[in-house]
Amino acid sequence: MTENTIRTVSIKRIINECHGVKTIIFNMKENNPNKYIHPKPGQFVMIWVPGVDEIPMSISGYGEDGNWSITVKNIGECTNALHNLKIGDYIGVRGPLGTYFKLPEDNSKQIFLIGGGIGMAALKALSTELINRRFNFTVIEGAKIESDLIYMDEFQIYNEEISQFHYCTDDGSYGVKGFASDIFENIIKDYNKNDISNLIVYACGPELMLYKLFQICEKHNIELYASLERIMRCGCGICGLCAMDPLGLLVCKDGPVFDSLTLSKIEDFGKHKRDFSGKKIPVE
Repeated sequence: MTENTIRTVSIKRIINECHGVKTIIFNMKENNPNKYIHPKPGQFVMIWVPGVDEIPMSISGYGEDGNWSITVKNIGECTNALHNLKIGDYIGVRGPLGTYFKLPEDNSKQIFLIGGGIGMAALKALSTELINRRFNFTVIEGAKIESDLIYMDEFQIYNEEISQFHYCTDDGSYGVKGFASDIFENIIKDYNKNDISNLIVYACGPELMLYKLFQICEKHNIELYASLERIMRCGCGICGLCAMDPLGLLVCKDGPVFDSLTLSKIEDFGKHKRDFSGKKIPVE
């Protein structure tokens, strides 16, 4: 279920995650408790900063109390405006929107959460769901440099009996030098056929990383769910900037989470996206 009505909420808390990245917490129940829709992991919201812009953001956390969080990297005009807000300031929120990561029906699956950079935001919400339901899982987090790694302090308190963590950086400043997809491929190389068939991967991050993971999963017949990112002006299927050929799927409505079968039919996946004019440009 989704909610496309914008709601004005006040900022309750701000967490400095790392250089240039903040988590902003607000409550979606306080003004409209009777119209509250509980989000699911992998869904997103459209965040409106009055007088600036409206942009899509993954929901990085939520609770039964109605507190939701978004994790914001300062990379543009609107995200910079979000970084300059203070506790008590107001933003507009539209959501939850889009598809979500569907959890396995039982806890026999070997679950991997694989993320890169700010893509860890959507996986953070998923990891909380897995912890609450006592699923075992492994997290692989990649970043360009050590200072770009997020949620490390929070992950430290997770139950080590049901969660494992692997880190990598492009420059080797923390963890293994290399990419998250390489770590995953190294981990599974000694798996037997039965173990491989029992794996399920949830991923979010740079699309070239996701495409490499897709190739690995296709090779080994591993179930994959990936959250894609595209430019969105509307978040509700009107502007068409997030359309992907040849199926014409819209990331805002048909995604952002897609399964392996659907990804295999999207020719734009890992190759092309659209700019603000709608022109196709290479995925980088």
